[in-house]
Amino acid sequence: MGFGQLGAHGVPGAVALTTTLDDIAHVTDPYKTPDERLRHNLLYLTRSRTGYAYMQDCGIRLEHRKITAWLAEDRVPSAEQQRRLENAFRLLRRRNMGPSLTRRLNADGGTRVEIYPVDQSEVAPEHQREARWRHKNIYRWDDIVQAWARSDLLDLSHRWQYVISDLDSDWRRYEYVTHLGFWA
Repeated sequence: MGFGQLGAHGVPGAVALTTTLDDIAHVTDPYKTPDERLRHNLLYLTRSRTGYAYMQDCGIRLEHRKITAWLAEDRVPSAEQQRRLENAFRLLRRRNMGPSLTRRLNADGGTRVEIYPVDQSEVAPEHQREARWRHKNIYRWDDIVQAWARSDLLDLSHRWQYVISDLDSDWRRYEYVTHLGFWA
């Protein structure tokens, strides 16, 4: 039986890890409007040659007039172009923040992660499994942050499996979680 078929709500641990690392590194900002986020992404991407390379890698045609018009807010990118700009920004921001995030998470012997299990409020009582919140100290973040910076969800899934594998015999209960909290 697959996850969620009985009513449990959560996300894979690797997705929660990505979301939390994005929050810490300020890759996403839920308080900005879409227009503010677009402007911020454009300014960030156009500050360096690397940003232009990332835009090109994400499928944006680098036409000077078009980008100048976007920056001057004379024209607005299409929805597809905005999605590609968001992807380019996310990749570049993760790449730029990777080394400092690794240092921050490895400092003082590692970082404690609080793992909140899936929400079982809509699961029938006879099918609920007891799963309490757990915490785990991760001492070496290098490989996890590198996988995050590359947006390699498969590698991040393997890293998450390795992290939770020593949570006694109930480690499989934490493959899906509602949230991860960091002491960073």
